[in-house]
Amino acid sequence: MRSDFNQILKSCKNYDRKAQRQMVDLLAPFLSAVCKRYERSHPNVQDLVQEALILIFNNIEQCRGEEKAFMCWCRRIAINVCLQKFRKKALLTESLETGADPAVSPGIFSKMGVDDILQILDALPENQRLVFNLNVLDGYSHAEISRELNIGESNSRALLTRARAALQVLITKKETLNNEYR
Repeated sequence: MRSDFNQILKSCKNYDRKAQRQMVDLLAPFLSAVCKRYERSHPNVQDLVQEALILIFNNIEQCRGEEKAFMCWCRRIAINVCLQKFRKKALLTESLETGADPAVSPGIFSKMGVDDILQILDALPENQRLVFNLNVLDGYSHAEISRELNIGESNSRALLTRARAALQVLITKKETLNNEYR
């Protein structure tokens, strides 16, 4: 697969339409999964993926390295496209109050599927979900989040705290509901 991927990448850099189609087929599910963490609406996810693909193909000659490095580069582009959308919306004006901190049973996570987890994340307010995704799932520091979203580091920390508290409440509710129907 690696040599096939490297050949597809090389052909894409030479503007080979067939190779570009193959690359889209490889990247679309990956980019869609990244964008779904930041956007709730399926049509908007498709738009974000399309924007990311356009940027990738417009700048593909800059990418050097093997498949793993290329995929990291593509992931970063998709995240930046999502962040750009949120910067335009200027959603990060929510007041900063802390929530409750209930205990969550660790066993609940083994009972949950990916769809359950995505559904719980989707229940968060957009600004909390954005900061949670950037910090916990994508490994951004609060300083990086602060720069990317044009907010203070303390605001980033507070939004993350609120997101974690809200997730604990949502997970506890899900656990309670699951236990009631047994």
